[in-house]
Amino acid sequence: MLTSFFGKSKPINYILLSIAIIVGYFSKLLTGQELWLGEGFFTTIGTRGVVVFLMVFAVLLLDFIIRKNTVTKNNTFAILLFVLFVLLVPEVYNSPKLILANIFVLLATRRILSLTTEKNTVKKIFDATMYITFASFCYGWSLLFFLVLYPAIISNTKFKVTYVLIPIVGFLGIISSAVAYQILVADSFSWLIHWIPVRDIDLSVYQYSGLIIPCAILLILVLWMGGSRLTKLASLSKKERPAAITILLFTIVSVGIISIKAQKNGSELFFLFAPLAAITSNYVESGTSKIRRVFNEVFLWSLVIAVLVLPWV
Repeated sequence: MLTSFFGKSKPINYILLSIAIIVGYFSKLLTGQELWLGEGFFTTIGTRGVVVFLMVFAVLLLDFIIRKNTVTKNNTFAILLFVLFVLLVPEVYNSPKLILANIFVLLATRRILSLTTEKNTVKKIFDATMYITFASFCYGWSLLFFLVLYPAIISNTKFKVTYVLIPIVGFLGIISSAVAYQILVADSFSWLIHWIPVRDIDLSVYQYSGLIIPCAILLILVLWMGGSRLTKLASLSKKERPAAITILLFTIVSVGIISIKAQKNGSELFFLFAPLAAITSNYVESGTSKIRRVFNEVFLWSLVIAVLVLPWV
């Protein structure tokens, strides 16, 4: 049973989910006829190896973050859901830059969640600023995650003007260094022109049969799980509430980034997977009655079946 197996944290869970990420990647290549067998084959294999490594690293990083900050209970539901979301929308494998951007966002998430403890607050804020800025170098609209950092600074720390200024000063310092580097290496400012992509709210790409069903599933989960978590905020303990609010803000900002991303191809949905996996895990683990346990089992198996069936629809 999935709920009992992934309701615990065992090494076998991480091994199986890592294998699923790898198998999912090469299944995408095979079904998409994207394997190169000619010139540049070994170079391509190396690139694909990096993509798989980054994806597995993202899974382990997410598990570390939610465990370190007690976002969920001691289980592996969140990373199971994360992997299922990836396999549901395998287009994310085609965008290494977005994968890297999300890894930086996860690193920023770790520092933002840790602001509830007063130790090394200045360093945590600067680290979060640095990671969000680095994420924006991979995908410009990642800058919107500053909309998560500032509320966390205001609500989770003892207010100091210094704390509010750190993201501004840190961001400008990193950007100045990047500009200086580009001038020395390329003698050009052209990268700044394309840094923030053009907005595009055209959602017609999601009418493609391979994306419309996964998008519908994700949209239903965002509304259902997000709404459920929102209604339970008042009942959460003082220790749990800041993390829950932060994860909900990450979900909202991720939806915003997905909506305005230019050249939509499905890969942009990757921004949503981590926060959605966390709040869905909260829902699954909160079911203690017999009916809810049965429902959770059916729910998880339904996602597994969707992952197996949809590529052939």
